Amino acid sequence: MARRTRYQIGGDDEDLRPSRSQKKRDSTALQEAGEKLVRLPASKRARLPLPEDLKKGIEDYDRLSGYEARRRQLQFIGRLMREAQEEGTLQPVFDALALME
Repeated sequence: MARRTRYQIGGDDEDLRPSRSQKKRDSTALQEAGEKLVRLPASKRARLPLPEDLKKGIEDYDRLSGYEARRRQLQFIGRLMREAQEEGTLQPVFDALALME
């Protein structure tokens, strides 16, 4: 009989953890939301309850002019948004964005 690997052995914690693909989808969705935030006019952005580090990241994005620098900054903004979501401070931002649209 063939030996079973750890990937073939089912466990209770398998159902609780999100898959790697799901983590990537969530991460990409937050990065796209960050792009929407960056594209908002500064007057609308000022009304959003953004965490301070995210606010600073968006301001830094506005100062950058190079394509590659802006692309890297958007990835950083996505990371900040993931951290804010884990802390639970991002939901009010999404609620305010929904009211603006």
